[in-house]
Amino acid sequence: MIPLDLALICFLLLAAINYRLRRSVLYPPFIFSAMWLLDLATVRSGLIEVDPVHGNTLAIVAAGAASFSFGGLLAGLAPRKLLRFHPFPPKPVRTSDFLRNVLTFVLLCGLPVLFYQTWQLGRLGAGGFNLLAQARMVMVDESRTGEWTGSFVLNYFTQIVTFIFLLFATGKKDRQFWVVTVIAFSACVLSLGRGYFLAIISGLIAIRLLHRKQETLRSAIPLLRWPIALFVTVFIGVVFISKNTEGMTDSTTGIATFSVFSDIVGPLVAFDRVVQSPADFMTPWSHTFQFPLHLATTLHIISNYTKTPMLDRFVFVPFPINVYTVFKFYYLELGIIGMLVLLLFIGLLHSLLYLKARQGGRFSMYLFAFSMYSVLMVIYDDSYFDIATLLRAFAIGLLYFLVSSMTFRLVPTTNTVSKP
Repeated sequence: MIPLDLALICFLLLAAINYRLRRSVLYPPFIFSAMWLLDLATVRSGLIEVDPVHGNTLAIVAAGAASFSFGGLLAGLAPRKLLRFHPFPPKPVRTSDFLRNVLTFVLLCGLPVLFYQTWQLGRLGAGGFNLLAQARMVMVDESRTGEWTGSFVLNYFTQIVTFIFLLFATGKKDRQFWVVTVIAFSACVLSLGRGYFLAIISGLIAIRLLHRKQETLRSAIPLLRWPIALFVTVFIGVVFISKNTEGMTDSTTGIATFSVFSDIVGPLVAFDRVVQSPADFMTPWSHTFQFPLHLATTLHIISNYTKTPMLDRFVFVPFPINVYTVFKFYYLELGIIGMLVLLLFIGLLHSLLYLKARQGGRFSMYLFAFSMYSVLMVIYDDSYFDIATLLRAFAIGLLYFLVSSMTFRLVPTTNTVSKP
């Protein structure tokens, strides 16, 4: 336990230093360190039985967090004039609600389509489970064999709803916002995953804290406790709705506890397997450079690119897990030095986005809110590599604010001149 205890002390100091630098719970290096502190504390507590984690794995994780934090330090050297530039108004302006009404109507029409397609998918399943559980089993089975293609609605509707929800959250909390909130949560349930719940709730928290300028621990905790409780409740609820729990002999509380803690500690233990036997996990495809390689293939620049599987291989730790933290592919494909350089670069860019959002720009605030998901997931899986999703978020946000600005400028104004 000595290496684990030393790693806990290291991450406690790293989290404290990062918090001290910005006094903000939204500062990406602080979140990165705090998530690993939570992970190691859960392993140390023994609340769930897992295989031991070796000291060299803990050293790699600590070095990665330090490199990410150093990137945050470099971001603090950025010129203040650059950070204060905002292409769009920093606060909601008085504009027509036409765009918001159109987007709300489109999402309202899309939700029944998502329900129907999920229902159709569930009918293909077998085993006497509920509709969502059967649909999820079909998706997982087809993903394992590489046959899953899905429809546009199944693949992208919930993602688009998340973008629009966060865009609305940067503005006024009117009727359209609350309607889209209901649509977003409903779509998360129907999409059979828990990731978008985290993206929605964490993004909303980030926007509220930035709007209210309540980023310190003392001022943020009263705002954080209820959203965190909501996420944990929904997370556990989705486990019972969309997963097969018949093989679990524990009580309902035991199943819920296992589901939460296994997702926290399992990926680290799985990554330890990678560090101890890297040759067993080498693959012919590239995860880290998936986007540029796929783009080059689409443009017929290269022709020998192998598509990355949707699901990774399972290992037993001693329960089955197929996610390996943010580190696995960077470590395998780039080596330790390359991994540290890339994490420094990611920490720099993410911290720059945070500093930009802190200045009050709605567009940068929206992008940072969406990026919260990536840093919260570092103990579970890597989503920083998903450049395509980030570009979609950027494009939809840019189009939204451009159209909003154009609408505002095209609305005729009436100038009244007072008589002397």
